[in-house]
Amino acid sequence: MTPHTPLVLIADDDNDIRFSLSLLLAQAGYRTLEADSIKSCEIQIQRHQPDLLLLDMNFSRDTTSGQEGLSLLQRLDLSKLPTILMTAWGTIELAVQGIKLGAKDFVEKPWQKTKLLTLIATYVANSRPDNASEKNSLAQPTMAASTSDWIAQSDAMQRLTSLVANIAPTDANLLIIGENGTGKSQLAARIHHLSQRKNQPFITTNMAAIPESLFESELFGHQKGAFTDAKQNRLGCFASANQGTLLLDEIGALPFHLQAKLLQVLETQQFTPLGAEQSVKVNVRIIAATNQDLLQAISTGEFRQDLYYRLNTFIIELPPLRARIADILPLASFYLRQFATQYHKPTPQLAACAEQALQGYFWPGNVRELRHVMERAVLLYANSTSQLLSTDLMLPTHHAQPNQPALDSLALHTVERQQIEAALQQTQGNVSQAAVRLGISRHALYRRIQKYHLSVDN
Repeated sequence: MTPHTPLVLIADDDNDIRFSLSLLLAQAGYRTLEADSIKSCEIQIQRHQPDLLLLDMNFSRDTTSGQEGLSLLQRLDLSKLPTILMTAWGTIELAVQGIKLGAKDFVEKPWQKTKLLTLIATYVANSRPDNASEKNSLAQPTMAASTSDWIAQSDAMQRLTSLVANIAPTDANLLIIGENGTGKSQLAARIHHLSQRKNQPFITTNMAAIPESLFESELFGHQKGAFTDAKQNRLGCFASANQGTLLLDEIGALPFHLQAKLLQVLETQQFTPLGAEQSVKVNVRIIAATNQDLLQAISTGEFRQDLYYRLNTFIIELPPLRARIADILPLASFYLRQFATQYHKPTPQLAACAEQALQGYFWPGNVRELRHVMERAVLLYANSTSQLLSTDLMLPTHHAQPNQPALDSLALHTVERQQIEAALQQTQGNVSQAAVRLGISRHALYRRIQKYHLSVDN
């Protein structure tokens, strides 16, 4: 029997959005359908019965309220059609409304490709008839880290590799700190791959993405009937990671009043799902990650000291790309080959001037930014007989200043604030564009703007 290729319906009134998503999903092996209106979406669902719906919440009626998407959710049988909501104007309250109506998850535009593909794969798999128990919508099962993209030629990464080799086989809790885009989640996956738990689940959950009202349900799960709209049992991320590893990403974004609940579970390895009468015992290794200075957060009363000590049996500091110059060209070559294969194009070669530009650039977005630059270069590469020049990379010039102050010795929160201020200045205060430059969600950027008391125009 020929395997079923999942069919994803993309409902959005923006032609460019539909095209980009169709291209991304086709490369990932999905079939796609498109709908540019609520009516067209309903027709496509009736005719083709897709395996998953990517639904924009705002069509022509308005651009901010999300009411069009919410009204469609109320008319759909969401038990048979997993739905992921999309909006560029999302709020936590809107996300909660959509999830309570039965949507599986909520993503913001511009989306993070890896996360979106992981969500789609998770919910397509969970929608099969043999999957009776609803899985956690924010906890993401992740494949074990590949060793092919672990590039560590620089002294800084050689030292890190040696440290990881020693601590990965243990069950010690770890705290990974580093700037945005340095690859903290990839490092956590590698540690899991090198541990004795490598054949068990590796679950990641973004603490900044969990609405407060859903915190206990997402982390600890719930029983059917525990609250309104709890129509099925749900496994929380702790239960999903049992015997394996749980990555608590962006741990610094967890609200203070919720930290005590997490601390209790870390201390006892026990929790009680919502609506259940008995506690559940689990065996989970915890890896936490953050780009924030947690000691500074402790001093300002934003983070619990006891939780910090529970998390940081070992602290691993992932260096910024500018501190690992020897890795830049090998990483660039790796990504050029990867994207050339993905987009069925010849692999470009870097001219000497391009290599110099890459090594001289400040890389505020770190490895994530390098990856995006290489992807763009491959997509625009037209002449298979010529090398990529420095101008083909389209790197900004303002970060390549030779007198740029070194930030390695500064506290992480100082680095973060400087990068946010720079991104806002470059985008004339446009929060959405600044968030794209920084590689974080619009919500996450707003939280940091409030944290550092920055002012914006929009």
